[in-house]
Amino acid sequence: MGVFKCPANVSACSKLRSHCDCTEEKMNLIFYFALHLTILHVGDGASLQVVKPNVVALEVSGDPMTQTTTVSLLCGEQLEGTEILWRRNGQTIPQKGKSIEVTVQAMLGGNYTCHSSAGELLNHTLVLVKPVDFQKAILTHTGEDYITCTASNYNGVFHCSWRWDSARNGLVVLFRASRGSEQISCSLDSDQSGLRCEELKCSPHAEEVTRISLTLLVRNQYRLEEHHISFFIREIIKPDKVDIVKAEDDEFKWENPKTWSTPCTYYPLRYEVKVLSHRRSCDHIGNHSESNYTNETEYKVTSRKSYTFCVRAQDFLTNQVWSEWSQQKVHKHK
Repeated sequence: MGVFKCPANVSACSKLRSHCDCTEEKMNLIFYFALHLTILHVGDGASLQVVKPNVVALEVSGDPMTQTTTVSLLCGEQLEGTEILWRRNGQTIPQKGKSIEVTVQAMLGGNYTCHSSAGELLNHTLVLVKPVDFQKAILTHTGEDYITCTASNYNGVFHCSWRWDSARNGLVVLFRASRGSEQISCSLDSDQSGLRCEELKCSPHAEEVTRISLTLLVRNQYRLEEHHISFFIREIIKPDKVDIVKAEDDEFKWENPKTWSTPCTYYPLRYEVKVLSHRRSCDHIGNHSESNYTNETEYKVTSRKSYTFCVRAQDFLTNQVWSEWSQQKVHKHK
């Protein structure tokens, strides 16, 4: 299949197009309630968030390192008269019986399990500590937020990524993306540093009136952090690299990325062109006058010296994120 080439004249696109029309509703942050290990009581100054089955977060205000909270745990309602032993992180603790009280200090949560006298596992829960008004420490803040999302086109697929703090071994506990009441399908990257999401029900040509919301819960040992980001698809558009299809006699031609949305009259691109010394890369930050901006897909270089030709693309109607540079080095013999 050939590549659809866009005309340079993009005046046919007179309106700012957008993405999806969905009804906005407040996002439900309690994801699951079917805990098998029941929480009977939480001490003063803290509250409990049910994250998912058998995982709870103790929300603590102020400095978590100075907090001490008592939590009551119940192994099961149908265990009356049964000898029950308890372990924390695999180590036996003194408390026994159907219900016990445990003390959570600082970030020292734990994985609590209850067992029969014969050692059979009866139930379990992971207790995490979630500081409410304390500095984030598990993810690294990059640019404007902890999470960065981009979409290479308007077809409903986007990718969100984050960076783990170099001193901590973080794990993803839970993630959820939605637009209003509609859930968006997401899958975790194998290295747990990003998500690939696909919105199946919305047309790329429809009006986008409701923002996408993404919630990410991550932990380091027993510390839990919650991160949020919201956006329109049009705000995170980052085209893939353009394809340079001709580089002869100082003449260059390129085509839109094969992944870019069509028709091009509805999804026009603008291009930035730079001609630099052959010793420099396209990421070199120099004088702004080095850049030329065009709607054309061809460019003629007038240089008698070796050089690096650079071109990248941006959504013409939203002026959001630029693509990565495509480059071609030209070496001229004296």
